[in-house]
This record gives sequence, structure tokens and C-alpha cells, in this order.
Amino acid sequence: MNEFPQALRAWFAENEENLRSRGVTSDLRRSPEDGRPKSSAWLTVETGDYLAMLIVWSSGEAELEYGNLDSGQTHQEHRDFRSQEELLDSIQTVLGWVETHTPTSDVSRP
Repeated sequence: MNEFPQALRAWFAENEENLRSRGVTSDLRRSPEDGRPKSSAWLTVETGDYLAMLIVWSSGEAELEYGNLDSGQTHQEHRDFRSQEELLDSIQTVLGWVETHTPTSDVSRP
């Protein structure tokens, strides 16, 4: 099962240009397809001194990380996805972190 990493890759392919137009530097990486029991993909987004990463595994596990490179402030959050909507919410959370510079899950969605 590769549902969540594949969905993140598809989202990135559709939204990379939009992120760039909003001033968000972004990158997407994925684990090699070498027979590992869980595959993963990770999205990194950055605006100035603010960096966030979303890592998702095919099991539905996810890690969200935020950092302010200037102050050294960090925030980490673990989630377990059961649906594509939870993945989309997590994408919006990390984007909100770097665009509003607020490391909470309650930021306004762009």
C-alpha cells in the first residue's frame, strides 16, 4: 500500500508552481523503491527563516516539523492518517506554519 506517499506526490505535482508563485520554496523527496515494508515521501516548504516538513509513510504515520531558523524555535507533531482529508489537512498545516509563522495546528488555512 503506497496510498499516502503517492497522494502527497500527486498533490505536489499539481501545486508546485502555485507554491512558487506565493514565495514558498518547496521540495519533495521519496524513499527508494527497494523492497522496504513502508514507503515514504516528504515535503519541505520554506519562506525566509521559516522551514516546515511533512513526512508521510504508506502505513498512514506522519510527522510534521516546523522550525524558525533565526530563533531556533521548533515544533513537532505526530499524526496517524486514516483518510486523504487528513493528509490534505496536514499539508495545509505545514503551509500555514511557514506562511503565518505560527507553529500551531489552529492556523488559518491559506
